[in-house]
Amino acid sequence: MAHYQNVPLGFRFHPTDKEIVGSFLHTLLVDRNPLMPPYSNFIRACNLFGNKLEPSEIWNKYGGPQLVDQDLYFLSGLKKLSPKRMDRSIGHGGTWSETESFKLIEYDNGNPNPIGRKRKFRYENKGSEEHTWWLLDEYSLFVGPKNDYNDRSYDFDFVICRMRKNDRASSKEINLKRSSQDQVQKKRSTNKKMKKDHQMGSTEESSSHVQQGYSSSLTGGELVVSCDDVDQTDLTFFEDNPIFNIEQILCETKVEDACSPSNSENADSSYSKWTESYMEELMACI
Repeated sequence: MAHYQNVPLGFRFHPTDKEIVGSFLHTLLVDRNPLMPPYSNFIRACNLFGNKLEPSEIWNKYGGPQLVDQDLYFLSGLKKLSPKRMDRSIGHGGTWSETESFKLIEYDNGNPNPIGRKRKFRYENKGSEEHTWWLLDEYSLFVGPKNDYNDRSYDFDFVICRMRKNDRASSKEINLKRSSQDQVQKKRSTNKKMKKDHQMGSTEESSSHVQQGYSSSLTGGELVVSCDDVDQTDLTFFEDNPIFNIEQILCETKVEDACSPSNSENADSSYSKWTESYMEELMACI
């Protein structure tokens, strides 16, 4: 904002096409005079063709993010490959591509001869996330009347360019990113729900096993079906207390067919006998 500190409050730099060509370019290229403040604060010198900086870097470097309802204007040199062909490269692999036919800029005093030309470009770089994000209007000045105004040659080696953001493209990109984020979030929610349903199914299956006659570990942990299923904490507890014989416990509580009523009664009987034996051994230790 330091470049605009002498600008009157509420001032916005919105020159017309005729003012850019007939006044600013004419002053710089024909009269060979510099622009005076405050105009010199708004039209900066920067080559936009063949520049290695990305458009966003140029935008940030010259105060674009601080602008309110304004665009950036530059006096730029042309990088000619031939009298009619220009180097429109920008940044790393990007280019300024023309988006529509040029427009001739005419005088207001009825003079039939155009004073200049306006061409519109768009930043294109399919390898960049900023592809189509930037727009450029190029203004060139004619020396005098031309025989063929379709001739794309330039009378001067300098042009004034108006650079601005492509609001339509950036808004589309933002919407695409939001849509992608929503899809990722939806997928995560689905995965969480599936995982939760799976855990609930495992819990219900475990509860079913208990109802069918499987015994739980003495420490209140997970179900004990074999020695391999015993939690290491449980094993440590049994090793520290010799009166607990884990293999004997598992053998005595093993159920061959939990669905059989006779086996269910045998399991209850075995468990009762083991409980009485265990209590007697425990009381003896006390």
